Amino acid sequence: MKSFGIAFFAVFALAASGIAQYKLEYKASGSIPLHYKAHATVEVVQTTMGQEQKINMVMDQYFSMAGKEAGSDELLFSTIIDSGESLVIMPTGDTNRISSPAVGKVKETRIRPNGEQLSSRWVDTVFASSQAAQVRDFGALFFKLPSSRIDTGATWTQDRIDTVGTPGAQGKIVVTTNMNYKLVGRNVIDGVTCARIQFEGKVALKGITSNQGMSFGIDGSGTNDGTALFDYSAGKMMKITGSSNQEIVMASTGENSMTIPVTQKTNYEISYSK
Repeated sequence: MKSFGIAFFAVFALAASGIAQYKLEYKASGSIPLHYKAHATVEVVQTTMGQEQKINMVMDQYFSMAGKEAGSDELLFSTIIDSGESLVIMPTGDTNRISSPAVGKVKETRIRPNGEQLSSRWVDTVFASSQAAQVRDFGALFFKLPSSRIDTGATWTQDRIDTVGTPGAQGKIVVTTNMNYKLVGRNVIDGVTCARIQFEGKVALKGITSNQGMSFGIDGSGTNDGTALFDYSAGKMMKITGSSNQEIVMASTGENSMTIPVTQKTNYEISYSK
């Protein structure tokens, strides 16, 4: 009985001391690929010369990802798009089904175990220079994690600057993201105990694109928030559910100058599939 009491006291003292419970880091998956499904609904409203137009999209993609150690403190993940389709409902009411141009293409992403991204590239360079901008970026699976052990209630931040292309157009858009994360507890999904992380932040866009032969300046801002479930034992993301809202102004110059305000609302979910 005495030894039991000592053991109980030791466990209680350890818990009360505030020693962090979680070490969150990504781990190499090895030769067995991880399978994911991404689903998103997008509503775009733009006003051109006083006329409001609404476009609705539903996007589904399946992709597989495998990771390996690429040095003492680096992981290399290869992602291949297995299938993908978008359903687009135009202002006229017409419905178009579009297959993802990335099916069969491979993207390599090099990160630190804490999610810091070192590089990202499409292996097919011809595809990367032409159609890659039409594919949803799955970099959200590798958001930043704390480098040290943490406990429930811990918070951290991530600031990123990315330059992206625009689908079917010339030009580049600089995307600045400032995110806040908080470990709020645990959830069990498919029998796996995961750390539950809430996130919220702001996004700013600025750059140049083109549409129907006209050059447009892009200036916009928005918000992004949601919840992520991270399997801290296996070092992989299990599920991300989120939404984003963006207010964008497209402005052309020249003889036929015009300003087009655009509102975009997106709901998305990326989930692990056995």
